[in-house]
Amino acid sequence: MLDINKIGVILRPSTLSLYDSYLTFKKVAQKYDIYVEIDKSHSINVNEGLSFNELCEWSDVLVSIGGDGTLISLIRRSISYNKPIFGINMGRLGFLTSVKLNEIDSFLMKLKNNDYSMYSHMLLEGEFVSNNVTKKLFCVNEFLISRQIVSGMIKIISKINGKYFNTYLSDGLIIGTPTGSSAYNISAGGAIVYPYNRNILLTPICAHSLTQKPLILNDEFNLEFSVDNCMASIIIDGQDIINFNKFDTLKVFASKKSALLIYDKQRDYFEVLREKFGWGL
Repeated sequence: MLDINKIGVILRPSTLSLYDSYLTFKKVAQKYDIYVEIDKSHSINVNEGLSFNELCEWSDVLVSIGGDGTLISLIRRSISYNKPIFGINMGRLGFLTSVKLNEIDSFLMKLKNNDYSMYSHMLLEGEFVSNNVTKKLFCVNEFLISRQIVSGMIKIISKINGKYFNTYLSDGLIIGTPTGSSAYNISAGGAIVYPYNRNILLTPICAHSLTQKPLILNDEFNLEFSVDNCMASIIIDGQDIINFNKFDTLKVFASKKSALLIYDKQRDYFEVLREKFGWGL
């Protein structure tokens, strides 16, 4: 288990009021002899604290205060440091940000007493090649290949383990993780997958053919994608965007890196699903 003495905090940059939540968190942490610092490089009107890289090196655990998007951004930015993370939910759904502001005291006490669960969430890694230049990408939820034009379809050519597999005529294609299965994937008709599984999800968006159905693969497969008929975009976790042109390629595979997320031991994933989606009510 972890010896937690130092926690680094990252705020949702666009919300000034979250600084008060940070001060509340810091005050409670002092009760348990936990030192707290804040990321000053991405927080509005915050002059104290450390740069993001300094914060990651200094911390035993990283914490996001915001919604799931803030936590996802933190995971991707801190991926090379492999630090455990938990999120304080100040957003709406909160699939990943499991702790509420009024639960901080009890949760920190459990952390100090090693009374918590920690799960590894699979990440996808991408290699985007354009004009003979390779760029490495990571996603927590999904890589989305999307058309740039307002009307018409995109033609996405896919390979699995180097062999031609399919050509998707659609508005786009989601290449997702189990963690992301309850995000954009479910809106596009994909299945919800237990988030601690290791799978790669392929979910077409508004496909032209009724036979183009979502596909769930094991994590052993290497995928490759290109577009044939128009300019497209690769959107990473809904946060970053890259132009995807003809003759560019995107290779996707299960990353050796993972996201280590801390949860309350009492948290039940299926109860979270029922609550968030209103099932059985």
